[in-house]
Amino acid sequence: MTKLNEIKNEAEFRSKLKFVDECWAGWREGRQLTLRRITNYLFTLNAGALLVALTYVAAKPSNADIQLSIWLFSFGILCSLLHAALDYYMTEGYFSAYRKDVKKLYGNEIDWETFVERNESRDKYDWILHIFGWAGGISFFIALIIGVLQIKCA
Repeated sequence: MTKLNEIKNEAEFRSKLKFVDECWAGWREGRQLTLRRITNYLFTLNAGALLVALTYVAAKPSNADIQLSIWLFSFGILCSLLHAALDYYMTEGYFSAYRKDVKKLYGNEIDWETFVERNESRDKYDWILHIFGWAGGISFFIALIIGVLQIKCA
């Protein structure tokens, strides 16, 4: 196990620092973009569709199917909000852990191999985000189908 201060080859030392800098930039960018991803689209779609469904209910008599559609759009919005909140806190936690590991690496408290291993295992809970993302998307499409089926052609 090689600690950073044990690397004597200048090219190898610089390549490892470059790796750290590239990962740092990736985490920083991920942190900044975390709330702008698919969550925004799902939130916008579900909120817009909910507005349309509520407008339809205001113009026509309500029925159980349109109410189900409204509840599904609302559920999609909730999934989007939960996705955004979890994504933010998970990314924040991953980035904080990465910063601590960089400090330990530069302080020669951990070796290079441990640093890389920790960096590669940070996103093990991302499956939770996929569940909320898929749930919101599926909810939107089911609600959309139910809502469209309520439109009567003249």
